[in-house]
Amino acid sequence: MSDKKGFQLTDSAPKIYENVMVPLWFGRWAEALLELVAIQPGEAVLDVACGTGVTTRLADAAAGKSGHVTGLDISAPMLAVARDLAANSAITWIESDVSDIDLKSHSFNSVISQHGYHYFPDKPRALIEFHRLLAPKGRIAISIWEGHSAYTLALCSAVEKHISSEIANKQRGQRETPSAEELATALTDAGFNNVSVQTQTLDICVPAPRNFVTLHLGSMPIAAAFIGLSDIKKDRLISDVEEALSGFTQGNQLVYPDSVNVAIGYK
Repeated sequence: MSDKKGFQLTDSAPKIYENVMVPLWFGRWAEALLELVAIQPGEAVLDVACGTGVTTRLADAAAGKSGHVTGLDISAPMLAVARDLAANSAITWIESDVSDIDLKSHSFNSVISQHGYHYFPDKPRALIEFHRLLAPKGRIAISIWEGHSAYTLALCSAVEKHISSEIANKQRGQRETPSAEELATALTDAGFNNVSVQTQTLDICVPAPRNFVTLHLGSMPIAAAFIGLSDIKKDRLISDVEEALSGFTQGNQLVYPDSVNVAIGYK
């Protein structure tokens, strides 16, 4: 889930992202998104800002051998991991900007995007491009964070205190998303019909901060800033997160609610 400006992972970060963040966060949100989309066997599906491909692989399973799924992302390292993980599938992988996709009009029954839309540098143009790619009566489904969770609020506060405001704001930006009303208006303005926005909420379970924060930040664009801290500063940052989230601790886990908005529209 990336675009050229907003979410770029390098070195080992894409693999950490797939091995840590996908099972704990994005895999569950992918399942929730596809429950709403209800992809049918034989459909052609485009997964935009596909990242390491968790939503793409689930869509491929739903479309079956008679269907076809394409995963699109601007990040070559993320796509490299996606290709490896789906080496035995017929998924097509494309490295491309979201606003100028070199594919035929009316090619897809469904366009989906999980946690990618808020990174698009030109959102109106991207939505118009998705509308072009959809077949008549095709549908679009975009899932983005509703806002911050208790965990991300605590983490960004600790990052600001122990690293810098600039780095904290970069991390906060991942959760600074359009409102439900703004999403609905954007899809309508792009030509989509019967637009609706649904909020999905899950109880998220992750390891305790002592174990999770290092893994999480290691998979993020700000990884270098965290890794560059001294061990003492890393410990203080993690301790602040632990203290802020003490009310969400259950044994050796954090359990907290998190929400996304899913905008759905039809051509």
